[in-house]
Amino acid sequence: MSALLRDLRFAARVLAKSPSYTFVAVFTLALGIGANTAIFSTVNAVLLRPLPYAQPERLVVLTETQPKFEEMSVAYLNYVDYRQQNSTFVDMGAFNDASVNITGKGEPERLKAQQFSQSVLPVLGVEPLLGRNFLAEEDRPRGPKAVILTHGFWQRRFAGDPDIVGKPITLDGAPWDVVGVMPPDFRFFGTSDVIIPIGLRADEPNYQSRGSHPGITVVGRLKPDVTIEQATADLRAVGDGLAKIHEQVQDTRARLQDMHEDLVEDLREGILLLYGAVMFVLLITAANVANLMLARAMTRQKEMRIRAALGAGRWRLVRQLLVESSLLGLVGGAMGLLVALWGVDLLAAARPQAIEVLGPIEVDAPVLAYTLAVALGTGLLFGLVPAIYASRQDLAQALKEADHRATAVGGHLRVRNLLVVVEVALALVLLVGAGLSLRGFAKLADVDPGFSPGDVLTMELSLPTTRYKTAAEVRRFWTELERRVAEIPGVVSVSASSGLPFAGASESSFLMAGEPRVIANTKMAVAYFVDAGHFETLKIPLHAGRTFTAHDTEETPLGLVIDQALADKFFPGQNPVGQQLQEGMSDKGIAEIVGVVGHVAHYGLDGPQRTQYQMYYAYRQLPAPIQARIASGMTLSVRTQGEPLGYATQVRAAVAAVDPEQPVFAVQTLEQYIADSVAPRRFTSALLSVFAALALVLAAVGLYATMAHSVAQRTHELGVRMALGAQPRHVVWLVVRQGLVLVAAGAALGLAGALALTRLMTSLLTQQVSPADPATYVGVTLLLVAIGLLATYIPAQRATRIDPMVALRQE
Repeated sequence: MSALLRDLRFAARVLAKSPSYTFVAVFTLALGIGANTAIFSTVNAVLLRPLPYAQPERLVVLTETQPKFEEMSVAYLNYVDYRQQNSTFVDMGAFNDASVNITGKGEPERLKAQQFSQSVLPVLGVEPLLGRNFLAEEDRPRGPKAVILTHGFWQRRFAGDPDIVGKPITLDGAPWDVVGVMPPDFRFFGTSDVIIPIGLRADEPNYQSRGSHPGITVVGRLKPDVTIEQATADLRAVGDGLAKIHEQVQDTRARLQDMHEDLVEDLREGILLLYGAVMFVLLITAANVANLMLARAMTRQKEMRIRAALGAGRWRLVRQLLVESSLLGLVGGAMGLLVALWGVDLLAAARPQAIEVLGPIEVDAPVLAYTLAVALGTGLLFGLVPAIYASRQDLAQALKEADHRATAVGGHLRVRNLLVVVEVALALVLLVGAGLSLRGFAKLADVDPGFSPGDVLTMELSLPTTRYKTAAEVRRFWTELERRVAEIPGVVSVSASSGLPFAGASESSFLMAGEPRVIANTKMAVAYFVDAGHFETLKIPLHAGRTFTAHDTEETPLGLVIDQALADKFFPGQNPVGQQLQEGMSDKGIAEIVGVVGHVAHYGLDGPQRTQYQMYYAYRQLPAPIQARIASGMTLSVRTQGEPLGYATQVRAAVAAVDPEQPVFAVQTLEQYIADSVAPRRFTSALLSVFAALALVLAAVGLYATMAHSVAQRTHELGVRMALGAQPRHVVWLVVRQGLVLVAAGAALGLAGALALTRLMTSLLTQQVSPADPATYVGVTLLLVAIGLLATYIPAQRATRIDPMVALRQE
């Protein structure tokens, strides 16, 4: 230990005597280690950190599957039977998303709600911070109305009132008793404001139908030593028994997945891609600092030879040099930690919502341990080769050496050149990856969404059933609101709909006319429930027939507007207008196609549509109970003549004029929905671009440093050439050619690596860009060559200023 402390003190003195060298090395390491730590904090938060529940490895998520549908929510009655009849679970709990209005004290507000069965919190092993969980009698139809507040909402709305438990609050116009407040770190499949019992809805028609899958997911805790495979077999045996009794359960199977895997499966590839990119940056950083150390080792050859002559063995010299590089790594790591803290704040602000639900991105104990390991490992990595070369000494030469100037060693130069080639290759791989991602992202702007999103303001409203009990009351609200909004100066058109492109919609089954109603014949389409102004407001083009009018009501035959994709698939070469479909949303069973409109990119611009077909219902034609349920929560869309958000205050005032207690929420433009849909891709592309730019700069600096040092070592040679008549342009070309050889070698390796590695990015690329896109490869290669030319030209230009006589005298 004393020897190590002695080596550390000596290393600190040596580094302090070379402040320029030390600053450059530490600064370079801080960038590489800082970027690496920042991304690892995301890897840790999303992929490595256990879920904040008791024994999370035993938690699983249950959904259902059918031959035509890989994953569906669970039918409520099936959940009840799964829970009662299984033998492999400690317990199960059902949950769903919802929303409620809060009124009374303070401004009316729309809240995000989660519906929990009474068993969810015990399954998770979580208890409220204040109060209690739901009681069994509260988790059933017409039970007492109990609500649990999340910590953030409790602080925001009630200023953290410690006596809130037991007090009533008004949700959807009815009093609810607050029975608990959740801990501050509680998150469960997203964020919410309040938690309400799911059993209150258990007697609703879509909860009582085994053929209905109303958004319910089930979380379960496995018994000790039970595997997911065993539990799946157990639940499928339960399902087989149900299928013998209930026709609607036939072909429905239970599907289990580890809970953590269910949360991160869509995020893993993108995060690992970013982590791989930042590891490339770290390797380039290590190569850069190794290059610096090799150059410095050449200037310390005489020191090493004298120390060897005085009895220092080779291992002693290697150890001292490794201590120096490790100290550099630790100091660089400490500075990198500051960079990481800044980077983590940026990541936390820019992260997509899908990452946010997994918890905070932060520099915690595992991240600090990782940073220490990376700093030490990087120090050893970039210090090993210079240490080995610097410790190779010839004692006889050391004793005879009288020249104060260190001489170049051929091996050093070869290693430095090799390091530059590696840097260039790694930088090119990153540039190609970033280029493909950016090129694909840019091409999304050319994708036609099928409607005109510009100048459209949207906001959501949910009418409480306690005050809007009938379809007629709901219709009157929307009719009056649309009339008032249409009268606002600058409003072009207005509509209300349940479902918007990029903003969510239902999916509905249909069959062709005359087909038997069996699962094998069932087809699915995105179902929009709209009013007469929907197509005008969104500017969805009409291809055939007509759209809806004010005359399409419950008393008229049910009409459907379908999209062109559905028409092309099921009515090829025919006019679909006037044809009939069997549908499942109304009690009429048969609907006539009255129009065909263009297809809209409902699920995003950047990939195949999960459900290819779309159909539109006039919501006023649906049976009164369904009409009331759908129209009680819809989106108001307003096309304006100017900046849409500038109309938000006037539209809010129109809502208040119709119902002063009615909150509005999700006020944003239709263009923002599109922007949000590509947010994860934008996040990944932006970070890849930053890392690629950093890699390019580091590779250029490494190339410049190598060429500058090469020119310094070749002073005598270049002086002789110029004394013998070599022109400056010949000297420039001599140096530039040497640099271009390194760039070409690195580019060749990088292109080969990029072709292999970018195929792993397939799911992150858009359909419009191939992993082998020629324009991207050519573009980034030319960029790299241009930067390489600049990095070699500057030292080459300096070489032309060498005085031949001075160079000859130095030799």
